[in-house]
Amino acid sequence: MLREMLKRHEGLRLKPYRDTRGYLTIGYGWNLDANPLPADYASCLRVTGAITEEMAERLLNISIDMATRQCQATFQRFGDFSERRQAALIDWMFNLGIGTVLTFKKALAAILDGDWDRAADEMQDSLWFSQVGDRGPEIVGMVREG
Repeated sequence: MLREMLKRHEGLRLKPYRDTRGYLTIGYGWNLDANPLPADYASCLRVTGAITEEMAERLLNISIDMATRQCQATFQRFGDFSERRQAALIDWMFNLGIGTVLTFKKALAAILDGDWDRAADEMQDSLWFSQVGDRGPEIVGMVREG
């Protein structure tokens, strides 16, 4: 569920592009400005101008692992959350990054309190929600409904 949702939300681009915030990106939302490619991937990109689908899949695995670890570190009872809420929060973390997620003080407090309606309301009442199209309502719905 999570992997397919992230692929749908991010889309796949094998050639570098600038995302909506101006970051150089490739694959399924891999931020090249923040996370340089492994040497062999960078070499492939230099030679061919693109990465392969297999490389994009492996970068997605790394990104999912990182976002999952960040959620586990941020939310003490993350393992107790429903699978849907875990997926929603991983997607949110993947999309925003830990630095930006930590600025959502009221949403974080609500999640830590287990007040899912308030958490969803706080996420919905944000610039992020208005910028991410269908992704926002889907994630907020998953947080609210569990």
